[in-house]
Amino acid sequence: MEARLTAGRTPEWAVVDDIHRHISAHRAGLGLSLLHLQVVKIQEEAGEVAEALLGVLGANPRKGVSPTVADLQGELCDVITAAMVALRDTTADPGTVLAEHLARWQPSRLDPEG
Repeated sequence: MEARLTAGRTPEWAVVDDIHRHISAHRAGLGLSLLHLQVVKIQEEAGEVAEALLGVLGANPRKGVSPTVADLQGELCDVITAAMVALRDTTADPGTVLAEHLARWQPSRLDPEG
């Protein structure tokens, strides 16, 4: 029931492929590894998630309550996207790799009594 593009990718993975191509071309021109820099990018984005959460909670007295939950959600999406691009750099079929990994996280497989 999953919508697939003619290239065999879901719309989300097609966007990741486009981002991967764009970043790969840019980084190749700089002579840098996409995967190495993308892993650093994930960490950078994770820091922005933490900052947004502190703002939503009002946990930084100097800044007060700043970002909204929508801002936090956007930062979480940035982490997910950065990780998807990094995963795409390791395989031509990241959707299958992710699906197989997620299958191991199913509650019935995690619960020793399930």
